[in-house]
Amino acid sequence: MKELLAQRAKVFEQARALVLKAEAEKRALKPEEQTEYDARMADVKALGETIERSRMSAEMCAELDRSIGPRETADNRRSPGSDLADAAMDQFLRRGSESLSTEQRRIFAPVDGYRDGIQLRTASPLSDVTGAAGAYMVPQGFLAVLEQAKKWYGGMLQVGATVLRTATGASLPYPNLNDTGNVGELVAENTQVSQAATEMSFGRITLGAYKYSSKLVLVPIELIQDSAFDVQGLVANALGIRLGRIQNTHFTTGTGSSQPNGVVTAATSGTTGATGETAKWVYADIPTLIHSVDPAYRIGAKFMLNDASALVTELMVDGNGRPLLNSSFLGISQEVKAGDPTNPLKYSILGYPVVINNDVATMSANAKSVLFGDFSKYIIRQCLDFMLVRFGEKYMDYGQIGFVAFERCDGNLQDAGTHPIKYFANSAT
Repeated sequence: MKELLAQRAKVFEQARALVLKAEAEKRALKPEEQTEYDARMADVKALGETIERSRMSAEMCAELDRSIGPRETADNRRSPGSDLADAAMDQFLRRGSESLSTEQRRIFAPVDGYRDGIQLRTASPLSDVTGAAGAYMVPQGFLAVLEQAKKWYGGMLQVGATVLRTATGASLPYPNLNDTGNVGELVAENTQVSQAATEMSFGRITLGAYKYSSKLVLVPIELIQDSAFDVQGLVANALGIRLGRIQNTHFTTGTGSSQPNGVVTAATSGTTGATGETAKWVYADIPTLIHSVDPAYRIGAKFMLNDASALVTELMVDGNGRPLLNSSFLGISQEVKAGDPTNPLKYSILGYPVVINNDVATMSANAKSVLFGDFSKYIIRQCLDFMLVRFGEKYMDYGQIGFVAFERCDGNLQDAGTHPIKYFANSAT
């Protein structure tokens, strides 16, 4: 919503600047200025309609939430204060579930137990293999650290992909509709309406829940026993980084067979480099790629490429060695954008934001090296039953405690037929 509001304000200011210029020169708008003004205001109107739809959707969701009551999510699983929950989590990581006090156990929702007089039968998102048979919900603070670590090594989670969080891993159908071949009609009085030339074309993608493992993390007992050591930070970051790396790779280039269908795999061709463009692209390729995407998907569209390809873009020069895309076109700002490691320079190409994702192929022969389009059409499905397992004795002969995390997710591009994301492919020769 913030991006859309900012973009609408920017476009309106561009239109307003044309009027102010004409007023300052005490003249009417020139024909070319009038054309540009009309186009800008049409964009303002379209953006306003998109913003209004988003607001209506948010209001309806809020009304639905009020009518059905609160739903259990990763953000409201526990009501105790974060300090108490963090202390309990720290105790579990260091000494296992057997060491938790009665008060600490109540912080987490037990599996097949009772809390506040209500019987709970939920999945087991946290377990201690060698301790008592207890399984507990992971505290919000721990999940927040893990989520932050995943984003740091990603790209797909920052690009604006739609993230669906579901309570279970059951197959999730996601429908779409392509009715672009039909238009309305003008009818005379007492005249029967016509039937559309083609029937509505409904389709769908089905999102599953592939299980990912962080692989084993072994921590020496000397560190576990050191009260000054941030065991939560170490474990959460290690697990999050590993899960983030493999998931981002699959969300980017996954084959769709026994793993998510990556955005590169699902995207369609926008343009291909001319002969000789095996490790580069030229200026003409940029607007060609942009305009290969339908204008309906260019509102809020972004580029995605890896860091090496971004460097190739910055080094484009004309015949005299001057930067072909100067700062006014390339839009590079040295102001660091806090908390966004994928776009630390607020990098943009021809006004469209750029997200750096190093899982996109480096420019080389036949490589699909640049993506452009509406990345909100890429759907990431995450299951809430995140599981953390602690191995308290299995590796004690090495003087270590083991940790492993499991998470289930899937991803695919929602393409109703008009291709919201397209790619630039380098030449084969």
